[in-house]
Amino acid sequence: MGTDRIPSPIRFNWGVNGPLARMSVDDRRTALVESAYRVIADHGVEGATTRRICAHAGMPLASFHYAFESRTALLWAVMEKAVPEDVSLMLESLLPIGGSSSAVGVEAMRTKMFEQLDAFYMLLKADPGRLQATISLGIYAHNHPELQPAGKQMYEHLYGLAAQGLAAAGEQAQITWLTPVEQIAPVFIANIIAITLVYLSTADDSALGAIAESLVRDVMTHVASR
Repeated sequence: MGTDRIPSPIRFNWGVNGPLARMSVDDRRTALVESAYRVIADHGVEGATTRRICAHAGMPLASFHYAFESRTALLWAVMEKAVPEDVSLMLESLLPIGGSSSAVGVEAMRTKMFEQLDAFYMLLKADPGRLQATISLGIYAHNHPELQPAGKQMYEHLYGLAAQGLAAAGEQAQITWLTPVEQIAPVFIANIIAITLVYLSTADDSALGAIAESLVRDVMTHVASR
């Protein structure tokens, strides 16, 4: 698979240029959410202090409470907006949607899934903090009752994105799903998280390949020709 097919890592406009006074509250919120996501990717949730986030956004610390009433409110916004948007773009590169191939059928979809998993692995190696941030936020939310609903909502959103992608992939490959994609999606996301954790822990290509093969094998048991 040529590297020209591998999307570049998502790059938000983390910095805020120009006089702060010209920024609307919505603009400040957006800048802080995006900066918080990047800071979490680089330093973890515990390291994402309001001071560090504001510095990354190019804002004085005193301006934080004009946009969010608390750090908890900011983290909620990150899980509600930044994570799903970023993962949605990543899934577009991962799921077998689009591309120039006109091949259809079960084997075509199997081949495409392996190709796109290779592309995902390249994305992961280029910027592992992105998915690490998602995993860290989920764990942090679980351990903080005030954020548990946000963590649950974040993963439900991710499952929904995966289900949409699988449905679209099935249409492109002209296959029939034997199981509702809504039931396959959580397993799909769980495997992506497993790949991420193994890469972050050991970067063991053999283990990563085994997980990828298991994912494709499992997904393909739910597929039939039309």
